[in-house]
Amino acid sequence: MNEESIIIAADGGANVLLKHKIHPDYLLGDFDSIDEKAYAETSNSSKTIRFPKEKDYTDSHIAFNKAIELGATEIIFLGCTGKRIDHFFANLCILYEGLKKSVDCRIVDEYNEIYIIDKPTDIFGKKGDVFSLFSYIEDTYDLTIEGVKYKLKNFNLSQGDNLTVSNEFMEDKVSIIFSKGC
Repeated sequence: MNEESIIIAADGGANVLLKHKIHPDYLLGDFDSIDEKAYAETSNSSKTIRFPKEKDYTDSHIAFNKAIELGATEIIFLGCTGKRIDHFFANLCILYEGLKKSVDCRIVDEYNEIYIIDKPTDIFGKKGDVFSLFSYIEDTYDLTIEGVKYKLKNFNLSQGDNLTVSNEFMEDKVSIIFSKGC
């Protein structure tokens, strides 16, 4: 984060931020998962927007929409891998929506960094770091992966194929090259 970062807490996300002594600029959601203490501490210092419990979008999606409205070009979602798998899958859908809007979106937690790509990309890490690739929206064609333990060259990765799970960095940079896919 830098001085230009805008921090948006979606409901119970404020609980996590306050544990790290971070106060959000915006607090929004239906407030069904925020601790009373966190709500009291953040609602006075943040722009607070309450939504009804019965609504068309998840609190994370509402936070995404607010970030887009504020002109975000990069959105990092924290605390989005939690206990509810339905919300986790909904958050993956938000990443795809960000991709369609040309906004760099990713979900980050203690163990993972999750993002969706639709063009050749280099990723960075250190030797031994583990990563996985999946065809999310459509099959991926002519997939080549360089700088890894398990190399691929011009492979067509179908949705549901798990051949590309748990590959390892052999260099600091891994190149993911493909002609079509997401």
